[in-house]
Formats: sequence, C-alpha cells, structure tokens
Amino acid sequence: MAEAGSIPSVPTHPFPINTGNTTAAFQPIVDATMGTIAGFEALTRPGPGNPFANPGQLFDWAEKNHVLWETEEITRAVSLDAAAQWPAGVQLFLNNSPQVFADPRFADALLESVRRTPGLTPSRIVLEITERSDQQHVEGLEQQLRKLREAGFQIAIDDVGAGTSGLNRIMALRPDWLKIDRELVSGIDQDRVKQNLMRFFVHFARLSGVRLIAEGIERREELVTLIELGVTYAQGFYLGRPGSREQTLDPSLGDWLREQWRDAASERFRDPRRTRVVRLAKQAMTVASISPVREVASQFLRQPSLFGIAVLDGGRFVGWCERDQVLRAAGDLRASQPIGFLVSADSITATGETAVIEALDLVLSRDDRSLGRPLVIVDEGRVAGIVLMRDLLHAVADVATASQSRLAPVTGLPGRVRADEHVRTLIAQHGTPPMDAALVDLRNFQQYNSRFGFDLGDQLLRRVMTMLQLLVTKGEPDMFMAHLGDDRFLITAPTGRLARRLPILLQQFDRELDTTGASLAPTTAGTIAPDSTSVGLRAVLFPSPFGHIESPRDLIQAALLARTGRPTEFGHSVLISADVKTTGSDTRRSA
Repeated sequence: MAEAGSIPSVPTHPFPINTGNTTAAFQPIVDATMGTIAGFEALTRPGPGNPFANPGQLFDWAEKNHVLWETEEITRAVSLDAAAQWPAGVQLFLNNSPQVFADPRFADALLESVRRTPGLTPSRIVLEITERSDQQHVEGLEQQLRKLREAGFQIAIDDVGAGTSGLNRIMALRPDWLKIDRELVSGIDQDRVKQNLMRFFVHFARLSGVRLIAEGIERREELVTLIELGVTYAQGFYLGRPGSREQTLDPSLGDWLREQWRDAASERFRDPRRTRVVRLAKQAMTVASISPVREVASQFLRQPSLFGIAVLDGGRFVGWCERDQVLRAAGDLRASQPIGFLVSADSITATGETAVIEALDLVLSRDDRSLGRPLVIVDEGRVAGIVLMRDLLHAVADVATASQSRLAPVTGLPGRVRADEHVRTLIAQHGTPPMDAALVDLRNFQQYNSRFGFDLGDQLLRRVMTMLQLLVTKGEPDMFMAHLGDDRFLITAPTGRLARRLPILLQQFDRELDTTGASLAPTTAGTIAPDSTSVGLRAVLFPSPFGHIESPRDLIQAALLARTGRPTEFGHSVLISADVKTTGSDTRRSA
C-alpha cells in the first residue's frame, strides 16, 4: 500500500532514480501452520540521492508522468538483484502495477531478468497485482497472465477487500494467492462482521485451491482470531517489519504459532464427516527444481510405470510434470535447463485438512486438459503424496453414503452417532476447557405427530432447530448442536453461555404459541391455532459435566431423571431443568 505524501516536482530527464539510489527491503510472510517464514515481499525504498521521500511519492510521480514501465523496471531489477541466491523453499513476492503487468513486453522481460538472476526460477516468484486499479486494465492483465502462468510464475491479488471490483478481478484472473487488505484485518478479533467476511474468503480459498494471506497484523489477538478462522499465511509488523532478507522468525513465536494452529485445527475439524483426502494419498516421486530436464527424463526411462513427478524447491512443492512433458523437453533445447523452468503455475494442491468433498471441488475447478492429473497433497509444507482421480471418486461415493447415516434426515444436523463421538471427545479432555451441555426436547411431541401427521411434525422440528440456531448457537464455532432423533437436541458450549441463552429460547417459544397460551397446532391455512394437544419446549442444563461422566449415555439418563421432576446430583454439578408447559390457557415455566 503506497505511503501518502505530496508529489515533488521532479524532471523526467535525466531520469531521477536508478539502481544506485534505490534499495529493496523484505517483509516476511509467515506460514502459521509451520511457524516458519514462507516468503518475503520485496518493498521499494528510496536510498541516498533519491529525490523521493517514500515509495508512495515515487510511484505517484511515475504514474503521473507516464513512466511506470521505466520506474518498475528499475525497482524490479533492484529487488531481483537483492534476492540472488535466494534460500531454498522461500518465495519472493514482487509488486506490479496493473498497467505494467498488462504491457505486452512484461512477461518476456521478467522471464529474462529471472534467468539472469542466480538461484531464482519462475516457480519461486509470486507476482502481486494491486486491487486498487481501473477495470480497463483487466483484458491486458489476462493476456499476460496466461503467458506468465505457462512460464511458471504464480499470481497474487493484493489489497483484496479494499476496492470495488475485487470479486470481478478474482473471477477474471483466477489468482494463486489472495492478500486480504489490512482494513479487514485490523481489529478483527473485536468485529463479528469482519470475522464473517473472513470466513467467506477462507471457504472460497479452500474450495478454489487459493492460498490466503492476511496483511497488516499488528496485534496478537488479531493473529489468534485469524488462525481460529483458518487463515494459513500472515504478514504484518507483529510478525516482522521490512528489513533484511536474512531476518528470521523468533523461535518462540514459531512454536506458539504451531501450537495455536494445532489447537484451532483440532476444533475446526472435529466433525468426522470431514473425511480427509490425505488418507487416500499414495507416495509421490519428487525431484529438485534445479535438476536438469535430461536427468529427470532418465528417471522416467528407468521407471516405465512412473507417469509424473512432483517438482520441489527446497522441499516446497512448485508443480507437477507429466511423463510425456518431460521426455519431449529432453529432446529439444530445454534438455539442459532446470526442470523448475518446465513446470507451470496451474497445479492445484490440497492440504492435510482438506475434506474429500472439498478435494473434488478443487479438481473440478481445473481446466479440461489437467483434469486427469493427480491431486498433490501438501501437509505441513511437505508433499505428503498424491491422490489419483479414481481413488478420489470412490472416496466421494463412500463419504456420501456414510454421511447419510451420520446426519439426522429431518434437520440435516449431526445425528446420534456424531453426537456420541463429540461427547466422548469432551470426556477425553477431562473437562478442559470447561463446557456445559443441554438436552432440549418437545413435550408431547408423539401425540402431536399422531394427531397432525409426520409432515407437520417434521416442520415443527425444523422450526425448533431454527430457533436453536438463531437464539442459542448463533453460528459460533465453539458451540455444537446435534439432533439425537425424534424430538431431542444436544447442545454443548463454553461454560455460562447456555445458562444465559436457554431462558431466552424458552421465552421466545412461549411467545410463538397462540396468545391464549394454547399449544402449537396447524390450521387449514398452515398457520398456528389453539388446540387441546399440549406441546412444550423443555431444556435440561448440565453445568460442566464432562469431567465427571463416563459415557454419552450418562447425559441421556440424567436428562430423563430431570424430566420426571427429580433433579439429581450429577458428579459435582447440579442439574437444572426448565419446562414450558401449555394446558388450555394456562402457561407455566418451572426450573
């Protein structure tokens, strides 16, 4: 993001900047899953003798005087020179204005510059395009993007969320990376709307094979929230300021990041319906990106069954090469080139956390030419294996079948099997952190079904589910809700939350009864009318039971006792039972 400042009056001839009065600083981009630096963004800085006070002034001047190409040619040369002999496995992020990126000269000029830079290949470079640009440049961007992808460069859209054409730009360019603007990151730990928007980006990125970077992180609380939401990469002053490319991440911060990610991942992916695609992975043959093409071709000739190979840069996956692709290149002038120049940037990967269904979405986002390629699994920064399309399709069918038995058919919520697994997980944690549980059910629901039919009974259950979602769970990721069958629902939540919300639920259900206080009964028009059949909503609250019970069945048995009017000591906790009763015009709540 450019720094503000007035544009000085500087003549364009002689040109005011050169490689001698311009420098590059590097700000780390951190992989939160590994607790390591995954790459550096190269940032232009005016040096001694440069007439500009900051990079914002420099690039504003260049745009005003129509010399962006010449200016960025110099700043790009400085950055590449400073990045010579780049450490293995670390990526270089280069900023580019849309005008220069769309220039027909750009792809060839950049590729030639990279060829001249020792230790760099296109697969190590991510080209950032700011979202703060006019729509008129998109067509040129798309043309250059195709050439750059074929050469092996990756593409990032910068400042996502800061402009008005962000979604259009994302759809047009199909980037490999999205850099979320600092305005969406700042204070995200205290802003539910920002959190919801970030969830959208995380979900989109996971299903589209895009990597997400949150920019401008300045506080630990922001970083914790982003990790909990599933954002993998992070950048900002809290993690590291622009400086030398030799800078490292504090080891204690790296350890903390790994621990935070493990804890958050355990919570996010507790649902066993999320069968992970990594279970299908087969061992993959790998090769270093600096290996000459002819040497890789020799491996294929020695192993006729080898149909492709994963190309790595310091352990980081950069692309997949097909057998025929390598053998063709070995027969022409590319034979002596590093294989890193052969890979394109269109490889889609999955992580160890990717569910089978999500993996299928990733595969279907490919173009028709690459649909048959295996899906490469990258887990904790390393290639964990490959998944063949045949195996993936079989697994999708198995998951679809298994999911039917794990979901309650009426509500679509996790069913009894999933609920039992969830409770066993909490029991295994011995009450740490403390969690409460509640059993919610409808009194006289069977009589209601008998009188009005199962269709209307199902509608009533879905209505109760909606009220639970709106008034109790509220979409919060640390709350769990399951439909145990018939009219029973289980909810777990951090201690204290259910005690506040369940009374509100019961009151709202009470208000939705007919004004006479009679029970819920359908009229011929599908609305609610008085009837002698009594339906009441009940809740039994268990404060912090998981350090004391031995099985999920204990909760059910205790709830049954409470419903008969016999509050019982449960471990060290007291059962609380609330019951909405409707009989004629008399409505009572007992606790």
